[in-house]
Amino acid sequence: MIVTILVTVLVLGVLIFVHELGHFAAAKSVGIDVPRFSIGLGPKMVGFRRGGTEYVLSWIPLGGYVKMAGMADEEVTSTLEGGGDPVETAAETAGRRPGPGPGDFDGKPLWARVFAISAGVIMNWLFAVVAFAALAMGRGVFEPRIAEVAPGSPAAEAGLRSDDLIRRVDGAAVHDPTQVTMRIERRPGESIDIVVERGGEELTFVATPEAVEQYSDLTGESRTVGRVGITIGADGGRAGPIAALGRGWSDTAYWSGAILQFLGDLVTGRSSAREVGGPILIGEISGRAARAGFWELLSFMAIISVNLAIFNLLPIPVLDGGHLLFLGIEAVRGRALSVQARVRFTTVGMFFVLALMVWAVGNDVLRVLLR
Repeated sequence: MIVTILVTVLVLGVLIFVHELGHFAAAKSVGIDVPRFSIGLGPKMVGFRRGGTEYVLSWIPLGGYVKMAGMADEEVTSTLEGGGDPVETAAETAGRRPGPGPGDFDGKPLWARVFAISAGVIMNWLFAVVAFAALAMGRGVFEPRIAEVAPGSPAAEAGLRSDDLIRRVDGAAVHDPTQVTMRIERRPGESIDIVVERGGEELTFVATPEAVEQYSDLTGESRTVGRVGITIGADGGRAGPIAALGRGWSDTAYWSGAILQFLGDLVTGRSSAREVGGPILIGEISGRAARAGFWELLSFMAIISVNLAIFNLLPIPVLDGGHLLFLGIEAVRGRALSVQARVRFTTVGMFFVLALMVWAVGNDVLRVLLR
């Protein structure tokens, strides 16, 4: 249990730090004042001040923030952020002088504000690219090559053979066995195209995965998944630096697409909302990954980093995506939304995110109780 807690703190701490470091560095580079850099939310645990910025660890380890001077939603998020900041809110500043100050977020050009807001997500993606590249160089790559085809299975009926190298499944490029399994699982009872390389040629086969009931650790219930009857996986050896970076980029792109597809499936009902997990689930998987070894833990951290990037890009006020939405509206209108409008939208967004957090933690608790 102690190991799991420590690993969870490490995983979340590193990824939150990477995200907030992106915001911090970008803000500083364009001249935005940063009164506080926090890992964690809520009241301050410990901290120190240097160069006009207070660096703190806060008590609630479910996020972090970089407080940029002169942002319109400061007053809404001050409770989550622990309050106590000596810098005026945007509303107070607007009431005291005709325009933003030289170090205020709202006083910077549009491109500078977009850069400062986007930098956290960019850093999470870069972390994932580097982590996946390190995996390719250190652990090596595993090719999605078919080792065995079960007689009479959908794969055998489609014409797949052992030693076929799978290139695409259901229209998406795949680079390792896990990606193949995930694509097939999502289409029980539906015809899918499987493109393989055989003898230097690319061949396309159509298979219909059998519907199989499988227990889900995420929901605590059985779910229906697709199976075509193949065993896959071959050691492709360690990649060189250039090939590893390419692999890192392609793996990050794949997981970004997979997460977006999952969000789409939540909306359409193809995936259950019970599959949304919170910090307890992250902790459990972190502990398992740590026990499996360094490379498994690094792989898990890369996937979670992509999740954080996608989540923060959702167009919900209070998240990075919400700020980018405001900036997009400003670019179209030629002027920013009023401070009051941004505060109202941010308040709604904050309550939505808090509700989502409560839902995720509730799923975690139910999952533990139903075991």
